[in-house]
Amino acid sequence: MKLLLSIALFLTTFFTFSQTDSLVLNNIPFWVRSVVYESSLMQNYELDYTRNPFYLEADFNGDGLVDIAFFIKSNMEGREGVLIVNRGKNVGFVLGAGKDIGMGSNISWCDTWFVYREKYIYNFKDKKKKYIIYNPGIELVKTENTSLIVYWDKKRYKTHVKNL
Repeated sequence: MKLLLSIALFLTTFFTFSQTDSLVLNNIPFWVRSVVYESSLMQNYELDYTRNPFYLEADFNGDGLVDIAFFIKSNMEGREGVLIVNRGKNVGFVLGAGKDIGMGSNISWCDTWFVYREKYIYNFKDKKKKYIIYNPGIELVKTENTSLIVYWDKKRYKTHVKNL
């Protein structure tokens, strides 16, 4: 009896994961699949299927092509982060998931994320200070008073802590 229950649990788990993978594979753009499923970069990470929206799309690096961002988890430590795939070169960039990004190396604190389309990042504790960004970024919201903006500075992805 225990053997049958174990087999049933295994098969249920196996088919649940394969159904999820199949659903994701069928709903992400074709061009990003090679980075997400075949690259050496993703050997240490897995997509986090629990986030809503599941991915964000915008031209994050200003090359005129739509890029895509996913939430990921580190396979070794379980730390969460963001994978941004730039379409032009089909290259992935990992932020967080064990790498410090200005608010720690684990962004499990993020409840909401969205495309940040403003041209400036204002830090409301010091209203005179602002940062110019040239492309859409990603805002990772921690609380109603604090969030992290991920943006491309024409060379690499950077982050800025935004305090309201």
